[in-house]
Amino acid sequence: MKRTDSLVFRLTAMVFILLAVTIAVILFLVNSQMDTHFTQYLQMAPRRGMGMGHHMMRGAAELQYVESIHRSLLWVGLGMTVISVGVSYIVVQKLVRPLLSLTEAVRSVQEGKFGQTVPVERMDEVGILAKTFNDMSTELEQNETMRRHLFASVAHELRTPLAIIQGNLEGMIDDVIPANKKMFLSMEDEVLRLGRLVQDLNDLSLAEIDKLVLHKERADINILLERAVSMLQPLCDEKELTVRLHLCPELPNVSIDVDRINQVVYNILNNAIRYINRGDTIAVTTERAVKEGKEYVLVSIADTGNGISPEDLPHIFQYFYRGEKSRSRKSGGSGIGLALAKQFVVSHGGLLDVESEVGKGTTFYIYLPLG
Repeated sequence: MKRTDSLVFRLTAMVFILLAVTIAVILFLVNSQMDTHFTQYLQMAPRRGMGMGHHMMRGAAELQYVESIHRSLLWVGLGMTVISVGVSYIVVQKLVRPLLSLTEAVRSVQEGKFGQTVPVERMDEVGILAKTFNDMSTELEQNETMRRHLFASVAHELRTPLAIIQGNLEGMIDDVIPANKKMFLSMEDEVLRLGRLVQDLNDLSLAEIDKLVLHKERADINILLERAVSMLQPLCDEKELTVRLHLCPELPNVSIDVDRINQVVYNILNNAIRYINRGDTIAVTTERAVKEGKEYVLVSIADTGNGISPEDLPHIFQYFYRGEKSRSRKSGGSGIGLALAKQFVVSHGGLLDVESEVGKGTTFYIYLPLG
């Protein structure tokens, strides 16, 4: 970058020009006023030559006095200009210094070094810009971390069924494992699980870019919930869980993709059944609600389980995030269910919120828009 292209140089030059013009105008006016008032003074003085021309009233002493005043004003003007340029340069440089730090940080981010921040020393426009950059850089770092975690999680989830299929096939080829119907069914289960994971990832990507195709129809949300609870009743009976339905009979039908919302309800109910203790209770409630000026059908699914820790709660809708880190199939699924549920609800123009308190339970709120 050329020196003349520098913002410091341009602002200093602009301030210099403005001050120089201002000082020149002031000096011109002062000189003009001084000449006028000095001439008036001489006209009022009782001197010989009174009433003669303007130039005849000024002797050598008067001319020397006027010239000395002019020189003094000229030097004062030059001094003020030099001082103003120096002060403006210092002020402009101090103003621009945070921008130089910000430029270096932007270059670091451009090179892929996310998380770079700059000090925020003041809260003017430059300070707000620095704070906004810091927030952006931090978010980019978090997104990069999530991206790496996502790749690692996808690789982990794909590796298990592929390893099982490969092991079984190699065993059959080497005549170590019998090639019977039971083994083929076991391999089919792994293929289906792999296919479901790929389909879920595809649905998530489409939902995030608002390209997910929804086949909407008018449906009674109460009937949908009753069917979901009925289908999961054997799992509840196995853990001796109590499921209570509190369904508002006066709810209007909502325009939804029944299959997608069914998947949302199943994911949330399955999580509740999986993680709460034997003998706990699940309550499913429906009602009309108004949130941020919009009218919704609100579905609440509350359990009396152990709750979610405050450290895990902000992350439960992230891909492959699980509070239980071992990722064992016995304790949970892949960790994609809640992320998928949130995207499906958002694709309907709704909201999915959660509240949880350790030792008291967790409540999911599904807001489906009316109208």
